[in-house]
Amino acid sequence: MSLFEGNIAGEFEALSKLLYSEKQEEGHVDPSSVSRPTPAAIGPKDLYNVKIPAPKAAKDPKAIWDESEVVDPVEDDIEDSRQIPEYKFRYKQAVESTDVFLGMSGKTESSTSCEDLVVRIMLPEVSNISELDLDVKSTFLKLSSVKYKLSIYLPNEVDEEKGKAKWDSKQRVLSVTLPRIDNEFGQL
Repeated sequence: MSLFEGNIAGEFEALSKLLYSEKQEEGHVDPSSVSRPTPAAIGPKDLYNVKIPAPKAAKDPKAIWDESEVVDPVEDDIEDSRQIPEYKFRYKQAVESTDVFLGMSGKTESSTSCEDLVVRIMLPEVSNISELDLDVKSTFLKLSSVKYKLSIYLPNEVDEEKGKAKWDSKQRVLSVTLPRIDNEFGQL
């Protein structure tokens, strides 16, 4: 054994005496007395008194919308004895002679090229327009009177502010003309 090897062994022995207590040297090692580093031991100690807010409910990543965003604007009485009137959806298109004969505007005969949605509601037992209560929103129409009740979703989104209603007293038909909104970018 060389002199160099003896010094290293002595240094290790001195180091072990510094690190371990007398009980540990005798073979009595208490696992609770051994300090082990944990992730919580890293960083400042004053963070233990910080209140952490409760986690929010996990949102489904595949969900298109949240339930709080869905609003059903049509309130309908289930136990109502009033009749549901007959109604029809029609589309109205503003065309000129160049559109009809030359096809210059690119409009087609389909409903996608129409500017207005017309809802025709047949009310044979209504004698005067003052008997009707009409409410139009961008996606639904609600009509009520003493004898009739109609709550329907519209097939297209409409501009509720620019709509017009016309009463035909001879045929007893209410025609509601509503400008269509093509998409989120504005009117058609």
